[in-house]
Amino acid sequence: MNVPFSPIPLKKSKKILGTKLYWLAQPFTNISPHMDLELRQAGFDLNPKDYVSLAIFSSFFMAIVTGTSFFLMTLSVLTPYKSIAAGGAIGLFFAFVTFFYIKAYPKLLVKKKQANVERNILYALRHMYVQVTSGVPLFDAMVSVSQGNYGQVSSEFKAAIREINTGVPIDKAIDDLTELNPSMYFRRAMWQVSTGVKTGSDIGGILKNTIDYISAEQKIMIRRYGSQLNPLTVAYMMIAVIVPSLGITFLMVVLVWLAISLHFIIALL
Repeated sequence: MNVPFSPIPLKKSKKILGTKLYWLAQPFTNISPHMDLELRQAGFDLNPKDYVSLAIFSSFFMAIVTGTSFFLMTLSVLTPYKSIAAGGAIGLFFAFVTFFYIKAYPKLLVKKKQANVERNILYALRHMYVQVTSGVPLFDAMVSVSQGNYGQVSSEFKAAIREINTGVPIDKAIDDLTELNPSMYFRRAMWQVSTGVKTGSDIGGILKNTIDYISAEQKIMIRRYGSQLNPLTVAYMMIAVIVPSLGITFLMVVLVWLAISLHFIIALL
């Protein structure tokens, strides 16, 4: 996995940068207490200081490249001092943009991963429910989901299957599966399944209750989103439909009255 705008491959960044930029990275890691969890959820094998160091180095690199390029491009039309000032300003701008984009990149990946999981979680759980209630063992049902077309959910189950195949107990593999997943619905579902495995409960019943809960929660979210969307819809209709229509009608009325008034004045003259 690579980081956008970074001139260093992610795997080699720790070896190349070491701890040289820790003194600059420390303040940013102090104000971002959740960065360590976000990095692990996004799949980055770096601690916060190493990642922020990479962001700082990349921003310096981008500032030098863009600033120098802009300086050379403007040197023929501006004085050297103005070219240096313009190049410095452009380089500083791109440095800030690069740094904050790279710093926010893990959070963007986590949100994308969460959206992908929550888009497919109900379908995957229903798949498992059908399999388990048909007499298929839980492990085989998990294998079936991992081979299905459920996006990030299938990828998560593939990781659990790999763990189980190395000798990890199924409940421990499911617990590991939930630890770094950003979706609350996925974690809740897997915690319920893991608890059911440990206590010997009916997995089919657990899955049925979990599916009903997630389905109800998603319906509530859709209704809430619809209620928030209503004012936006009204505003859109006002701006895009009603105001132009009334404006054109009003303009036509004004023009007609102006024409009548103009004819009346000309007739009097």
